[in-house]
Amino acid sequence: MSITRSAIRSSLCLRKLDPEISRSSLPFLQEWRKCLSTATEQRPPASPLPPPPGGSPGEGRFYGKFSGFSKHALKTDIMNILEGCSLTSDDLKFNYPRGGKLTPAAVFVQFPSLSAYDKALRNIAKKGKLYRLEKAARAQWDPIVPYEGKVVALHGIPVNAITDDIDRFLSGCLYYPGSIQFLTVQGLGTSKRVALVRFTSQTQAMNAYITKNRNFLLNQRITLQVLQ
Repeated sequence: MSITRSAIRSSLCLRKLDPEISRSSLPFLQEWRKCLSTATEQRPPASPLPPPPGGSPGEGRFYGKFSGFSKHALKTDIMNILEGCSLTSDDLKFNYPRGGKLTPAAVFVQFPSLSAYDKALRNIAKKGKLYRLEKAARAQWDPIVPYEGKVVALHGIPVNAITDDIDRFLSGCLYYPGSIQFLTVQGLGTSKRVALVRFTSQTQAMNAYITKNRNFLLNQRITLQVLQ
């Protein structure tokens, strides 16, 4: 009997594993391991966390209207000015006036508390009278839909430029081709043509600004602006 058992054992060890059987058995093995894992690590469920104090979201927030910055200012520039106020990029909304103008009129800021707002006032006092911060209401903050730093405005577009020309100009950049929009912006006694393009991320929008700003499109120099 011992000789027979040894022969059977040797035959099993030398048998080549059928790949079809291996693949079909894989889900079962994974489920089996999962069952073993849960069986050996059964623990009592954690008690739910208590609801956060303070009521509804946004309660206790304080809003301000910040102005005096340059046309090409970014959210990071505003956050550097208001450093120490516990702000994130989501706490800033650039307000572009109606009528097609792409120069931001102000930045509305959502402060976590009144003390953070007071801290911002002290920062501005130290940096001079160039900047201004005044109180605002949540009703001014809520309707603003930010561009999130993913939309780039191309200024100086020739009147005969079409979508294909924009595609060639932005060759190598990652953007949504279907997002290209042409606008006519009124200036001081004149009007100019602008194209808005939405990029896949803030990084790609900034990359386009760095690599394409002041390049030529149909023999006309184009300037780029990242909208916040």
